Amino acid sequence: MLRFSESPRSWATWPPNPSPTFFNTLLVGTLQQLQAHEDFDAARFRAFRRAIRAALTGRARRLASIGPVLEAAGQAGQSDRGVREIPLDGVVGTASAAAKAADFDPGFLPMTRRLRDRWARIYTAMVEGDELPPIDVYQVGDGYYVIDGHNRVSVARSLGRSTIPARVVEVRTRVPIGPDVDPAKLLRAAEYKRFLELTQLDVVRPEARLECSRLGRYDEILKHILGHLYFLGLERGGDVTLTEAAASWYDTVYRPIVEVMRQHKVLDQLPGWTETDLYVEITRRWLELSEAGAESGPHKAFHALLDAGSLRRIRSWWRPRRSIELD
Repeated sequence: MLRFSESPRSWATWPPNPSPTFFNTLLVGTLQQLQAHEDFDAARFRAFRRAIRAALTGRARRLASIGPVLEAAGQAGQSDRGVREIPLDGVVGTASAAAKAADFDPGFLPMTRRLRDRWARIYTAMVEGDELPPIDVYQVGDGYYVIDGHNRVSVARSLGRSTIPARVVEVRTRVPIGPDVDPAKLLRAAEYKRFLELTQLDVVRPEARLECSRLGRYDEILKHILGHLYFLGLERGGDVTLTEAAASWYDTVYRPIVEVMRQHKVLDQLPGWTETDLYVEITRRWLELSEAGAESGPHKAFHALLDAGSLRRIRSWWRPRRSIELD
């Protein structure tokens, strides 16, 4: 070890016994640092190009935050799942402050230059095989939200890794949430949560999964349940709670219609639809036939929906918008 009392001349002979191995190690370390900075700059440039594409297509440009997801879906509890390998493509957002969400794009590409040195150090450590601590995440459905370890996720993705060790806390929500969360899905989740709070259908019928792909349909279903409540009260000759009516509606109206649609395999002709979407469309056809004085019922409504003209109109209405693609 050099001491401050040593003369400057001693620095000229450092290291005391230079060897090819020493200089090779020094050279490899320098090259790895250069490569790390180069890869950071390339990743940041990709983030810039994605930001331009997002601006043109109206898509999200920032990392998703867990806050709006839990607010929309309703937190029902959490449990520690320990440390395990998780898929990097399942890491979809952040559980940290909004400032952290601005540091990375939705694909965990770095957005700001101030991350460069830390990102490069983690890159070098991963390349050299150093053991890094597991990241900390919340798991919501099939998606993971990073509490600590954003740079490690970014570097691991840049290196083409498929998994990363993580300390996982599973968060249960009232409304099922998938890994691909966008504003429209959050609005639908919030609408579904309000529907469940009113009807308690998830409590009395835990197997019920009413997933709609369009806004406003849970309000329409709620009207069906309110109508069912009225007639159920007349039938029983007494008061019926909304929760009781929801359970009865699910057993005697919704499930039988779903069974019929499965028999007809209607969803095979309507990609992108859910069973609940189709239930709403079928009941609309049923009502139209009844108001026209025609023979009605679920089977007649299915045949009306399967009419070639009807299907063409539905497919045309359902066709997704095309987006601008930039490589």
